[in-house]
Amino acid sequence: MRGLADLIRDRRGAVLMIFALALPVLVFATGMSLDYANAMRIQTRLAAAADAAVLTATSRTLMDAPSTVAERRARDVFRATAGLIPGLRLDPNAAGDLAISVSDDTHDGQYRRATIRFSGGSRTYFGGILGIAELAVNGSAGSMAKRAPDIDFHVMLDTSSSMALPTTRAGIALMRAKTWNVDPSNPRGCAFACHQINPDKPRLVDRDGKMIDYYQLAHDNGIELRIDAGKRAILDLLGDAQRESRVNGATYRFAVSTFDRTADFRNVAPLTDDYALARAGTSAATIIAVDSSQPNYDRQTEHDGSLRRQMALMPAMAGTGSGQTGDTPQAYVMLITDGMRDEEINGRQLGSMIQTACSAIKGRRIKIAILYTTYQEESVNYHDWSIANIVPLLPMLRPALQQCASSDLMFEVGTDGDISAALGALFQKVIATSRLTD
Repeated sequence: MRGLADLIRDRRGAVLMIFALALPVLVFATGMSLDYANAMRIQTRLAAAADAAVLTATSRTLMDAPSTVAERRARDVFRATAGLIPGLRLDPNAAGDLAISVSDDTHDGQYRRATIRFSGGSRTYFGGILGIAELAVNGSAGSMAKRAPDIDFHVMLDTSSSMALPTTRAGIALMRAKTWNVDPSNPRGCAFACHQINPDKPRLVDRDGKMIDYYQLAHDNGIELRIDAGKRAILDLLGDAQRESRVNGATYRFAVSTFDRTADFRNVAPLTDDYALARAGTSAATIIAVDSSQPNYDRQTEHDGSLRRQMALMPAMAGTGSGQTGDTPQAYVMLITDGMRDEEINGRQLGSMIQTACSAIKGRRIKIAILYTTYQEESVNYHDWSIANIVPLLPMLRPALQQCASSDLMFEVGTDGDISAALGALFQKVIATSRLTD
């Protein structure tokens, strides 16, 4: 007893005793911290494997594959990574250890959501002495992606005489100056570059003495017309679509048509994903030449009849563009026009476009995007007949076009505006709209 009392009184002995008593605790605490750190490393690697798995399921390369295929690929990715982790206890084939779900949106089949949940164990080295054979490692990951839908674009370019207006105020002024006092019936000149089969009134000749019409006059003087700007805008649009398609993997097909009178409707480029063919057809488009010797030759803007001709080239019902088996592309009409109706139906019909064909097209789940090249008063306010018959109708054009267009898909570009930039912006609006759910 005396020896024990001496040891207790000896401070050095007390420290040794305390250390001896604490040593097992320190050893197990250190060991468990190592086990815990190892479990955290395993969980981090499993979380990375889970992220890789769900991203694989929603990757662009698998968005066209059925969800069952995507789920299987996701499981393979997770299994391959998890199998390389030492000290992990997790059975990828056991539902309790690994659950993977890949589902496609039932509304249009384009949204895909992938989720994964894992639950396993990290084997311990020191914990087993205390009866703790493993530490739990679990987690989850999710990913959602939207497949850019496939879209068919049916571009319609108004090629009636009013689209032969210059695109700038300077061009309008130059056309009027070049035609000032040429035609006795219209001595104040004309801004319209009318195209005629048999130009004999007014009598204009080029430098070689050949009789020409106002259309040729405009081009000889380097005056850009709306028809020219419209063609250039479509060509630029094809370039935009091709670049966008490379980025998002969607398929964009184009058809290009021109119209004035219904009888003159021309599908210059049938629906194709061959952009070279679409460009060639667009480049060949021109203002329809009219026969000045025929009565009513200038009554040649028939939106409704031309839209019906276009309908014959479009599907009975547009799809969602999901790329899934049995689905078909979304469909859009892109109409470039100044909006003025001028046709011969039981007499001359002037004014805004009627809505019958617009409603029928939208009834097929086909959307309508319109680029309105503003019909400016300054282009006709020097001509007495136009002042009396055209100018009062101009305020009606925009509302009718807006009614025809699908929601938020009408853009307007006026004189001196950039038609190509406006059409490009409309295209971006279309593909952005197509990614939203209803």
